[in-house]
Amino acid sequence: MHSEDADDLGVKEGEVLLLGFKDVELYVKVIITDSELTQGEVGLYEELTQEYHIPEGRKILLDIPAPTKSLEAIRKKISGHRLNEEELLSIMEDIGSRRLKETEVAFFVATFFSPGFDDDEITWMTKGMAQSGEILDFKYIKDNKGLVVDKHSIGGTAGKGITPTLVPILAAAGLVVPNTSTRAITSPAGTTDILESVMPVALTKEEVYKVVEKTGACMIWGGSLYLAPADDEIISVERSLRIQEFQKVLVSIVAKKIAMGSTFVLIDLPYGKGTKLEKPDDLEFLSREFEKLFHRFGIKCVTHKRIVRGPDGNGVGPLLEMKECLKVLERDEKRSEELEDVVIEMAAKIFENNGKAKKGMGKKVTLDLLD
Repeated sequence: MHSEDADDLGVKEGEVLLLGFKDVELYVKVIITDSELTQGEVGLYEELTQEYHIPEGRKILLDIPAPTKSLEAIRKKISGHRLNEEELLSIMEDIGSRRLKETEVAFFVATFFSPGFDDDEITWMTKGMAQSGEILDFKYIKDNKGLVVDKHSIGGTAGKGITPTLVPILAAAGLVVPNTSTRAITSPAGTTDILESVMPVALTKEEVYKVVEKTGACMIWGGSLYLAPADDEIISVERSLRIQEFQKVLVSIVAKKIAMGSTFVLIDLPYGKGTKLEKPDDLEFLSREFEKLFHRFGIKCVTHKRIVRGPDGNGVGPLLEMKECLKVLERDEKRSEELEDVVIEMAAKIFENNGKAKKGMGKKVTLDLLD
């Protein structure tokens, strides 16, 4: 926006305006310039014009949005008070639509540490985060009778080869597994970074449905879809602050699985020195809370607790980690037995909990698929 237009509107750098074009309404952050635009013109990032089909030279509406109730709710939480469902749904909606500034989101993130949230607040926040974007539905794809399986790790360890190795095995057994992952937050490379070294991971919703209908599974970057956008905004704040809190991890993962239509989720809980879970009490707390929160949304959850003494596999970094995955799937003699064992244990647990293998026979079923 040109500086003279900003002065006329009483708008300052970094403030949020409501942008309207046809049936599109967006909250956008103001950048002021004297040289890039003439007075009366507005510049938009190319990604916005392409995604929302806003052609050059068209008139758009810019308005100063009414004060949001979310800020009052955040102030209330900072003061140590409990929030109700309406307040938490409003906060998630405003974060997801980028109506709140990054500093305001940071204040909200701080309330995870103090005073924290009770069970009802966590449930309402998870609901609001999931509803801040689209909800996908994979039920009855490939005659799966409503069973949609996924696996997710809390991360924090070097080596992300488990998911890229596990998902093809589950799909080979006939399970529907639409899996989303993130880029690195607290580790050298996220699952998305590894997958991107060999295949495209930024797919549209239509492309995701097409892939899952054809193969029974997908492994994509969650950020390419409009899934729980409130979580993506909070993650960007966490990344800059280099912090994560257990309740936030809980809300983030469950909301994303709700958005992906999952009905069964295995949560990987690596623990040990140098991981996110160094204390046994933290391990038990997260295991219990994941199962409880998923249950509140009608999703079956099992947790997989495993001690970690090093990277999952023999390589660290996207290319090396992907090579480790392929070695296991291709039955290479030099494959990582440690990575293979973890994948087999997880697959066995998923198969035995979903009727693909009898109790105690999950490992044999997995090995038969691999061999």
